[in-house]
Amino acid sequence: MSGKPSLKAEIYEAVLSDIIQGIYKQNEIITEKQLIAKYGVSKSPIRDALIELCKEGVLISHPRYGYEVVRINEKEIRDVVDFRILIETGCFRVYAPTFTPEDIAELKEFTMKECCWNGTDELPALKHWENNMKFHLKLISYSGNDYCYHMLESSTGVLTRAYAQRFWDQRDNRSWNVDVEGHLCIIRCMEEGRFDQAEQALKKDIASFLDIICPNYARTFNL
Repeated sequence: MSGKPSLKAEIYEAVLSDIIQGIYKQNEIITEKQLIAKYGVSKSPIRDALIELCKEGVLISHPRYGYEVVRINEKEIRDVVDFRILIETGCFRVYAPTFTPEDIAELKEFTMKECCWNGTDELPALKHWENNMKFHLKLISYSGNDYCYHMLESSTGVLTRAYAQRFWDQRDNRSWNVDVEGHLCIIRCMEEGRFDQAEQALKKDIASFLDIICPNYARTFNL
């Protein structure tokens, strides 16, 4: 049974959430003093959390000044999307023959329950993206490869920040809904045993992130 998260972990999650929610914008400076006042804790867990965020590329430390929120540029976004295409389609290709009808039915039920939106109110853009990640993590989980799963989880974390940054910049000028139809297309192909087409649909769905975030940026993969 896991214990209560450490103060460092709590501060880490809180700061990361504030960055994703746009409370701290890209290139904004965050200071230890600012966070100590906000959370009412000592300097040590604040500094430890900020150092961890620096290690992960979320922040850049500027000694005696503060910590800058890193803007993820378009090349970095393209590189992560390309990586996702390699790892996700590679896993799918290897493990597709092991999918059972029960696995596919479970994936479909999970997608309809956890990754779709049937409400009448508009779903927040970041929730659309969260649902999108759920599908891809669920799909790769069938490979049974924990390393691939965690690498995908890490890469989608980078894209979450990129998605949030572009959303807060351009939310009034662009639609940010992530279309679930691509996921359902993948599942339909799997149900019909067309795994090669399912793989191509998976590749197209991953690459569609570029159409949202940086549509004018050249792609590595031809779709």
